[in-house]
Amino acid sequence: MTLREKLALLEKRAADKLAEIKDDTAADAARAIETDHEAILAEIAEVRSQIAAAEAEGHRTGEGAAEKAVRAERTRVSEIRKLAKEAGEIELGDEHIDEGRSVPQFRSALLEKLMKREAPSTDNRSPARVGEEHHEKRAAAMRDALHHRADPRVELSPAAREYRGFSLMDMAREALEVRGVKTRGMSRDEIAGHALAQRSGGMHSTSDFPIILGNVVNTTLRAGYEAAGQTFRPLVREGSVSDFKLVNRAQLGEGPAFDKVNEAGEYKRGTVAEGKESYKIATFGKVIAITRQVIINDDMNAFGRIPQLMGGAAAQLESDLVWYQILSNPVMGDGTALFHANHKNLPTAAAFGVDALGVARATMAKQVGLDGKTVLNIRPQFLVVPVGLETKAEQELKSLFYADSSNKVATASMRALEIISEARLDNGIDNKAVGAAVSGSATAWYLAASPAQVDTVEISYLEGQRGVYIETRQGFDVDGLEIKARLDVGAKTLDHRGLLKNAGA
Repeated sequence: MTLREKLALLEKRAADKLAEIKDDTAADAARAIETDHEAILAEIAEVRSQIAAAEAEGHRTGEGAAEKAVRAERTRVSEIRKLAKEAGEIELGDEHIDEGRSVPQFRSALLEKLMKREAPSTDNRSPARVGEEHHEKRAAAMRDALHHRADPRVELSPAAREYRGFSLMDMAREALEVRGVKTRGMSRDEIAGHALAQRSGGMHSTSDFPIILGNVVNTTLRAGYEAAGQTFRPLVREGSVSDFKLVNRAQLGEGPAFDKVNEAGEYKRGTVAEGKESYKIATFGKVIAITRQVIINDDMNAFGRIPQLMGGAAAQLESDLVWYQILSNPVMGDGTALFHANHKNLPTAAAFGVDALGVARATMAKQVGLDGKTVLNIRPQFLVVPVGLETKAEQELKSLFYADSSNKVATASMRALEIISEARLDNGIDNKAVGAAVSGSATAWYLAASPAQVDTVEISYLEGQRGVYIETRQGFDVDGLEIKARLDVGAKTLDHRGLLKNAGA
């Protein structure tokens, strides 16, 4: 609509109002119509002023009045639509465009609409909407309070003390009300359902409650994972892989032996022997659900004990994977079992003692490289025993500090052995997730070199996903929140020369 068209429309409306004043005999009605007539006349004056300004500008720029009016109208429409879109009031913007209202008039109407929309409710239980930073602080305080309930050893933050005595239902109600959702008149079931519900699209919750619960479970699960005892860590090398494809780990042999070069002689070319071990990681995991019933029943096991046990189970899985590589005696890349006479790491069985330990150390030191000639002089760093032999191992190594007979000579290298005791060596492993069941032995003991000196066992994680990874989503099969704990991991023995087994007696 051009300014000229708008002026014509306003003049017609003014004439109509004037006719109404003449026809209406009621004084009050006449005064109201007269007020409207005066407002229209004022708007006519404003439009005429805009036309005059546009024509004057046109004379200066060479732009005609029609072109100037078209440009002004486009600017008006564009500005109103922009403001309406930003405020989420598209319909209001369209109405003002159709009625020919100016941008200042739309700004005034829009501000009034927003003030009404954001006005606090008269219900004292429903607080006014506030900034996102406030929501995040309240959610963090509730999360800390829940974490304290799950594990009283966790210190309460000052903000969390406000929620110290809250039940899960109280937390759900608070999370809703902080977001402006009225809970007065809702049943416990409705509060739990609304607190756990997702809006369409699944991107934002009607409350912060699912995020709060997910954070508590995540923290508790990771605490259980980190607290679980893992005896294998000193023995292994940790790595990462970029995908789930087969991983090939090359074993580089020793550098070629130097040859004597005669005067004016030619240097001979050498080669490096190579070996290869292959394996791939796999995905392990479990899903737990936080349902409406959990909230209504105030079941803190869902946030405390159960996630903690799941974290411990993830850590135990890693231990099973690593120790399975020792107990199952897997076939290596050369076609021979890990512990085998051909690998010179399976000496004659003997009960654990200083004499047998000395033979085992000498056997490891005499290991040769992939070229079959170079003596590696490997020094074991770890004495690995079943828990049934732990005390005897401690006694034998302690006696080396205070030699009391000719067959117990104190040597620095033997005193440096670190004892690692592991119950899986006694009991075996029965975990279908890692492989067929393998039995243990109460008499077998092992020596292991430092992984910094020679490869032993490698444990690898998917790149960027070390340890347990947590995902949450709105439940599809259950009414509530589903939390998935995932572990992308694999383990493989890389070199037989860094390990030795004695079956014991």
